[in-house]
Amino acid sequence: MTSRRVFAVIWRLNAVLILLTAVLACAVLSFGAWQIYREATRTRRVSAVVNIAEDRIDRSRLQLGSFQKIEGSGVLRAPLQIEQQYAFGSGSKETISTQNYLFYDPASRSSHWLLPGNQGLFLSLRELPERGDSRPGRPIVAVVYELVEADTTGDNRLTASDAKVVAVSTASGLRFTRVLTGVEEINGVILTADARILVLYTSASTLKAAEIDVGTYKVIRDGPLQPAAPRGQR
Repeated sequence: MTSRRVFAVIWRLNAVLILLTAVLACAVLSFGAWQIYREATRTRRVSAVVNIAEDRIDRSRLQLGSFQKIEGSGVLRAPLQIEQQYAFGSGSKETISTQNYLFYDPASRSSHWLLPGNQGLFLSLRELPERGDSRPGRPIVAVVYELVEADTTGDNRLTASDAKVVAVSTASGLRFTRVLTGVEEINGVILTADARILVLYTSASTLKAAEIDVGTYKVIRDGPLQPAAPRGQR
């Protein structure tokens, strides 16, 4: 009789343990399924992407960013950013990208856009001379922009994968001039001692160097680099 009671107790304990294990397993599986669903349907946020297929865009709005003082100048500059949301897989994607710049001069109470219209994508800008210059407070003499103006990859988006344009302007955003096209990657930008903007870039899988006059924004030289072979290989 005692053996039967012990067996019954053990059987009940096993049943309870099996039930608890099943409940725990269901909870773990449910949590995992919920995590997978949340990951699949969540909104992904990226930058430097402009969707140009209007039928795929769920929401789009322009927003002006914060003004910042340009070093060595009294002029202020603010980015104009586009925010887009569109379907992506079973979820959605949100992008925020710069399409233009607004300049404001408090002294003259005047303002202007860097370029007319808001159709492209600005990837970066470089102020020359760079802030690491040995002479602090030195005014900026030129700004070099890297932007995308056409969907060269055919994916209905403007991204860093498309061919890029290199442009130059004054520190206050005047005289915006496109100086290089068909650029794959910018490898370096410096202001030389003889007042030229040196742009090292890759185009058609070839490393090139372009020199732009700071005063006229004319391209003085532009061609492939031909580095000398190491001494041991001559």
